[in-house]
Amino acid sequence: MPRFRSAVAPFILPWILAALLAGCAATRKEPPPKPFAGTRWEVALELPMAGERPWVRFGDGRMEGFGGCNRIAARYVQDSVGASAIGIGRIQTGQHACDRSARDAEEHIVGTLQAVSSYSITANTMTMTGSAGTLRFVAAPVEGKP
Repeated sequence: MPRFRSAVAPFILPWILAALLAGCAATRKEPPPKPFAGTRWEVALELPMAGERPWVRFGDGRMEGFGGCNRIAARYVQDSVGASAIGIGRIQTGQHACDRSARDAEEHIVGTLQAVSSYSITANTMTMTGSAGTLRFVAAPVEGKP
């Protein structure tokens, strides 16, 4: 019997050591989520647009931003108990003329924002979901910071 243990030990020992080292290795922690209010959230588009990227910023019950063609603004309410529920009021837009692709992108963004009912933030990504679909946003880098 001792002979059996000594024959198996050289094969098992490296696996045990590898498992222990993997457990002790420093795990990369996810950065804390960006704050909902005050962050400039840029819309993550499937196809890039020429010009300024659409974005929104929330704060003090007011949303402001750029839809891809015009400035946008609205009032919003969000839950106060941490359920990440949100309701955006009627979104006001400008009337600038722009090319068809920018106008289509803006109509999609505004239409989806108008119907959002919840949001979630993980690190620097925010997802807003509602009856008209989902929009994904990425926090814009703060100027002067990496």
